[in-house]
Amino acid sequence: MKRAYRILCVDDEDFNLELLETLLAPHGYEVATAQDGRTALAVMAEKNIDLVLMDVNMPVMNGHETCRAMKADGELKHIPVIMITSLDSRDNKLKSMESGADEFLSKPIDQTELLLRVKNILSAREYEDAFTYLIRSLARAAEANDIDTGNHILRVGEYSALIARELGMPERFIENIRLQATLHDVGKVHVPSHILKKAGRLDEAEMEEMKKHTTFGAMIIGDHPHLEFGKRIALCHHEKWDGTGYPAGLKGEAIPLEARIVSIADCYDALRNSRVYKPCYDHAGAVRVITEGDDRLKPEHFDPKIFAIFKRIAPQFEALYNKMQDAPQPAA
Repeated sequence: MKRAYRILCVDDEDFNLELLETLLAPHGYEVATAQDGRTALAVMAEKNIDLVLMDVNMPVMNGHETCRAMKADGELKHIPVIMITSLDSRDNKLKSMESGADEFLSKPIDQTELLLRVKNILSAREYEDAFTYLIRSLARAAEANDIDTGNHILRVGEYSALIARELGMPERFIENIRLQATLHDVGKVHVPSHILKKAGRLDEAEMEEMKKHTTFGAMIIGDHPHLEFGKRIALCHHEKWDGTGYPAGLKGEAIPLEARIVSIADCYDALRNSRVYKPCYDHAGAVRVITEGDDRLKPEHFDPKIFAIFKRIAPQFEALYNKMQDAPQPAA
């Protein structure tokens, strides 16, 4: 089910915040509030915000300063801003535009105009739904050249979201990793089918070819700012905490956090699934391999904090696996 649009209202006057919420909430919008720019930035770091309605004159950080800070932040600059001000001068409008505001409204607020402007800007946000659709379609493309994957990519996203929540990450991070973790193996579309489907261990040359799926994945995803998260996951989810991974041999915190999370989520689900080249493990067996190691996996391959979380919440992994194993896959 599609969530309600989240609108962040930023104003240092309680009355104005209450007025905006009174106008917006009956139309199905979820309203968050902040009384200065610094607090607003903190809210945006915590939650996925779809639109900001912001006053200009505020303490700590005014509207123009806050808008400039948003547009300089790679993860916030896509959020549209409607600047609301009682200063109806040409210079103020120009400053609002220069700071990156998408629209501006004058006080006192006209209810009809406000709702129309909000609706029009959020209509443009519909492309985000198409964006999600595209990510899922792209992730599914990776499975076309593989076999026996089932709901693997979706489960990896859900496991990753579980870990991120336990780490205390912001809601925006959790939502991003749930969606973009599904892109972790997209580069496999460039790996020859006979390697992916080989019954038995890969030889050295085949393994080198398989390793290329990380760089292929980063290449396929490209440089769109909304997909930087997924690109880092695709490129780095086979890096290991002790530096023995690939493709770059990154070590420790040099590995992006989202890739460190997906690494253990991917390992668990891969162990649970049978493939032509290996049998499947039950939950206890998969946990044992990850926590005790075998000839391929070692506990030191994983971020110690994430490793400790996995051991603590492993029963939740089993519950998710059982729930999603045979569940119908959502439309791409």
